[in-house]
Amino acid sequence: MTVITRYVTLAVASVDTPASTIGTLPATSHLAAIAMLVAERHNQDEWRFVVHAEAIGAGESEDRLLAWASTALPDRGTVLGWQLAETVLPPLLAASEAGDPVTGRTFLDRLLRLVTAPSIDLAVEHGGAGAPPSPELVLPGGIGADTLDAAGVESAWAFGHTRRLVAHVEALAIATWRLWLARSSEADLAARVAFEAWVAS
Repeated sequence: MTVITRYVTLAVASVDTPASTIGTLPATSHLAAIAMLVAERHNQDEWRFVVHAEAIGAGESEDRLLAWASTALPDRGTVLGWQLAETVLPPLLAASEAGDPVTGRTFLDRLLRLVTAPSIDLAVEHGGAGAPPSPELVLPGGIGADTLDAAGVESAWAFGHTRRLVAHVEALAIATWRLWLARSSEADLAARVAFEAWVAS
């Protein structure tokens, strides 16, 4: 069937390490998890959804996440996210620069094909960089998601609790998509009904 519209909702989890107080080590960011919710509208308003997510623990190479994402990311679609410039893209770019050059370049090539197409940051209308840290906090009707705070992400990463990290980024991606459905005139009833049926299943 022909794909008429594709949306790719990106969410990440990362751990920030501050610079050492004596100035010997710079501040760093460690990519811990990536999720992408792909929503496709096919012929006659048939919607299909799939969520992909992967996580690593402390000591594991970020290259593994980037290699996985290079394959999992669709080659086209409208990117949705929450604080894309502040929260989503920086740890992805930092990981691409820090690891294996070939892996980083392959991932960046795939990512740039997406983000140079239309991208929508849903946090902009809620304060942008000053918006709440999670889209679930502004969802209408109080429909929330079971996400972790910064300390929870750091703990899960440090102890290798990758299932918790996967659940966290999947919940972020789903909350972001729900917010898009709630505020978008482009998202018709068929999309909402199909999505909630998919979540329920």
